[in-house]
Amino acid sequence: MTRTLANFIDGRFTADPGPVLTFDDPSTGEPLGTVPDSGAAEIDQAVAAARRAFAEGPWPRMTVAERADVLRSIAGVLESRFPDLAAALVADTGSTVRLGPILQAGSPIAHLRDFAGMAPLLERPVSHPVDTFPGFGQWELHREPVGVVGAFTPYNFPLFMAVWKAAPALLAGNTIVLKPSPLTPVGLDELASAAAEAGLPEGVLNIVHGDRAAGEALAAHPDVDLLSFTGSTAVGRQIMAAAAANLTDVVMELGGKSPAIVLPDADAELAVRGTLYSSMMHSGQACVATTRMLVPESRYAEFCALLAERAGALVLGPATDPASDVGPVVSAAARDRIEKQIAAAVEQGARVLVGGELPAGLPEGGHYVAPTVLVDLDNTNVGAREEFFGPVLVVLSYRDIDDAVAQANDSQYGLAASVWGTDLRRAREVASRIESGLTWINEAGAADVARTPLAGRKNSGVGAELGPDGLFAYTRVKSLYTGLDTDPATRAYPLVGSRWP
Repeated sequence: MTRTLANFIDGRFTADPGPVLTFDDPSTGEPLGTVPDSGAAEIDQAVAAARRAFAEGPWPRMTVAERADVLRSIAGVLESRFPDLAAALVADTGSTVRLGPILQAGSPIAHLRDFAGMAPLLERPVSHPVDTFPGFGQWELHREPVGVVGAFTPYNFPLFMAVWKAAPALLAGNTIVLKPSPLTPVGLDELASAAAEAGLPEGVLNIVHGDRAAGEALAAHPDVDLLSFTGSTAVGRQIMAAAAANLTDVVMELGGKSPAIVLPDADAELAVRGTLYSSMMHSGQACVATTRMLVPESRYAEFCALLAERAGALVLGPATDPASDVGPVVSAAARDRIEKQIAAAVEQGARVLVGGELPAGLPEGGHYVAPTVLVDLDNTNVGAREEFFGPVLVVLSYRDIDDAVAQANDSQYGLAASVWGTDLRRAREVASRIESGLTWINEAGAADVARTPLAGRKNSGVGAELGPDGLFAYTRVKSLYTGLDTDPATRAYPLVGSRWP
């Protein structure tokens, strides 16, 4: 049974008689439903609703604690629907049934509560008493909401990323217009329904479906105060250019080609399993995936052999099959692009260690790419330069630590990295030299929403998400000084009025 989804504007789902877009089940290619192919008119309605809610509604004037309670209520509604929510997101995203319920449904619910727990960071100003000439007084640093936020969520983790944007924006007192990917819209529909049931005031959260026309209209809208985008670097540049015309602030998390440096003393099993988890999880459709494995020349053959064994054992199959380790990619277009990238890497000298052939018995219409490991290539190969955003790991060799760090940093991206080694002092020293906003040691994938920001460098992002920095990105700073010494003679005024009595 297919679903007909609608836009959510000013607290209600709207009837949209115009053109629609079909989204499918990546495991089978069968249609799951339709969404409106909205354009500028619907974006205008949503932004106007958000502006009204910000200017006239109760949301910005509620206390931070009251707003946090609403976030917890939304989490509670989603949790009450968990079995159906998880099943819907597994079908919509193609995330495997072993991983999807946790990552696609459970984590967003937990993160709503994590962001709500950050309320004390906004509850009171930071004060600095001053007792120096002229006079004495007190400085205060206040954080105020920016206003209307426009946010774009990607197809890989739709509800997850919507929460990463909407929760801090709403906690800070903003209103928001979300534009989800038309490939995986179900999570945003569930969020809108839960927000309405939880009592979020009308116009505070708005969701407009659509493709390019809706995205361009939101990016260029003059009444949006901040744009938050997660997606490819190429699209990020377009949004940033549109935002520049209105001097709109931006927060962006963009592409990555993250390195995993294996030190000479690394535990091979730990490094191989961790890097395969990172690069194959959700079919490699994660911007922080560590997809360039850098191995010392002295251990290259050993690691290739172990990778062949471990990656070769991965089971590719439908997302709903509990036996599947790796599911489909999001669309036929994504599958075709990844296959072309693999072919280009091979043409430039890479060798396919694992992958190439699809196993028998897969649903004919599904969007499958075999888990692939490419070896015998160097850092100039297109496979080591471009983001696959699919289940592909490339393995490079290095001479010494300086060479490893140089190769790791020789990339347009700087989002994440991992370092694997038993000597933690040495591993930390190497980690400090990598140009990345997030680095793991002997791990890949850990996140601490409430305390740890994610801030890409180079072409991987602008600003930060998560942690206090990510919360403060949705605020404006106001400096307030209160003079407490009422004697004019103690001020600097006589420097101008020297003849004043």
